[in-house]
Amino acid sequence: MDNLINTYRRRILKAALLRHQRKTGSTLIIINMPKGGINTVELTEVLLDGLLRRFEKLALSEYGNVEGVKAIRGIYSSAVDVNGSGEFLTENGKVLIDDLIAELVEFAKKQKPVTAETSHD
Repeated sequence: MDNLINTYRRRILKAALLRHQRKTGSTLIIINMPKGGINTVELTEVLLDGLLRRFEKLALSEYGNVEGVKAIRGIYSSAVDVNGSGEFLTENGKVLIDDLIAELVEFAKKQKPVTAETSHD
């Protein structure tokens, strides 16, 4: 990709983690499963990096390499800003991250529940 996109991606994911932590007091997302029960997903830098890279792949496949990179740069540059307290997500950044997290939640809801195995010795 390019260094500017890598820099913006890192800034966005750090700002997104801080925003979620301030908003909820944790890095966990609680998911109400369709057939009852709950599931949790922890937002980490690795997870958000993967979501942003997935977004980049979709943009590149839709717009091609040159136009895709331009689109990603434009979206990322408008997603994060800096003030006296540090980096923060703009309204565009909040929409981007919220949409990516919503896709993650929908994916998690479609997964079969995992049960812990117990050993009987």
